[in-house]
Amino acid sequence: MIKNFVKGLFFGACAGSLGGLLWAPRSGKKTQQLLKDYVDEVSDSLDDAADSAKEFQESVKNFGTEMSHTQKTIQETIPSVMDSLQKDIEAFQFQAEPRIERANEQAEKLQTHIADFSADMSSNATADKN
Repeated sequence: MIKNFVKGLFFGACAGSLGGLLWAPRSGKKTQQLLKDYVDEVSDSLDDAADSAKEFQESVKNFGTEMSHTQKTIQETIPSVMDSLQKDIEAFQFQAEPRIERANEQAEKLQTHIADFSADMSSNATADKN
């Protein structure tokens, strides 16, 4: 049954093709030229698509290589940057600690002076009332 169907399909395709060529509005040469031009156009488009795909694949490969290189550079650079930052922080702390101590001492002196001044003002106000 399937064999008969395939035979019928093949026969129908051949008859349709033959009928199309015989009753076509153009001559055989023109139809052949149009068909050839179409096949050439499709072939050129496929070649262009293949070239584009190849370029894209190369770009992806290059991108991957560059990303790998960048990652390696970052991994090599981060420890030295971290060491440098740690040294800068330690140097800042070394310079800042004495200054902070002096600022705290002066703040304590100011608080003492303010307390003494407030006490003097209170005792003067009490003395003035008497």
